[in-house]
Amino acid sequence: MNKSRKIWREIHGLIGLLVGLVIIVVALSGCVYTFQREIRSVFYPHLLYVEVPADHTRLSVDRIAEIAEEYHLENKVREIVVNQQANRSLKVYMYGQHLLYINPYSGEVLGKTDTKKDPFLLAWSLHTQLGMGKIGGAIVGWATLACVPLILTGLWLWWPTVRSAWRRVFYLPWKGNWKLLNFQWHKNAGFYTSVFLLLICLSGLMMSFSWFEQGVYWMTGSKQASRQMPKAIVTAAEGGVIQKSLSYTIKQFPEVEEINVFFPGKSNKVFMFIAKYEDKLGRREILYFNPTDGRLLQGVYSNEQSTGDKIKAMNYNVHSGQIGGLLGRVIAFGVTLFTVFLVISGAIIWYQRKFR
Repeated sequence: MNKSRKIWREIHGLIGLLVGLVIIVVALSGCVYTFQREIRSVFYPHLLYVEVPADHTRLSVDRIAEIAEEYHLENKVREIVVNQQANRSLKVYMYGQHLLYINPYSGEVLGKTDTKKDPFLLAWSLHTQLGMGKIGGAIVGWATLACVPLILTGLWLWWPTVRSAWRRVFYLPWKGNWKLLNFQWHKNAGFYTSVFLLLICLSGLMMSFSWFEQGVYWMTGSKQASRQMPKAIVTAAEGGVIQKSLSYTIKQFPEVEEINVFFPGKSNKVFMFIAKYEDKLGRREILYFNPTDGRLLQGVYSNEQSTGDKIKAMNYNVHSGQIGGLLGRVIAFGVTLFTVFLVISGAIIWYQRKFR
């Protein structure tokens, strides 16, 4: 092996050792979260699904908010998730880490969960922040950044120096000495997953670092849509303003699948609606409504998005594999799980070389 390849091998090994433990935690927690929707549907159907009455008449969202606060006296409503499917319950997030499931027709509270104890939300916290808040988020971000040179140096080391070696490096052996099997699977199978891993890492960087996100806008020559919160207008208070705003949103965008209604809080003094389409591009409409009369104050619309905005919108779907539908998520799950093997097998290879 020439000198340059030895140097790259040392760099590759050291990076893997430095971020290996973080990668294992992030990868395994990401695998748990990948199919959380399907798993929830199997284990919690009594919370997610309701009987649809003959008249299909739903209670107003304003009334749902009142029911939630009457049931959960300790805290106010933070967010209500309205699914457009007729047989789905409403999710109501309360300040204080509690989530209520409410029948939109009868107002019955189907159940309450503690978001701090929810296994999938715990997995999400581990995946994004190692369960350590902002400090953990920074560690995950820098570990993800380190994975980029880790993948690229792996490709450099894998790349055959002679043409006759190409056939051999694509082969995945099943029999033989375990040390050789470990090395071949780390090297050759690592190549097969490298492109997917690179996409997962780059999309993760866009979530972790504002400078990376701004770099995407710069590379695409795009202007980022303004997300500045508008100021509320002082008017006489009216009743049913949330339902009024919701009805407007559904009328303007009848194809949306789910609408997140964020209530005014300490930092925002208006209602923010995020209307999501059930598509692979992550399209969404963002609307801000006046809290006293339900008047539309501002909108950020998907048909006005720049190229950078569109990349940002689909970024999560790329990261999770949803951009490729069910097959894409299966691939993302398999690649992410295989990353754990790459870390462990790489550590074994490094140990054997240093202490054999």
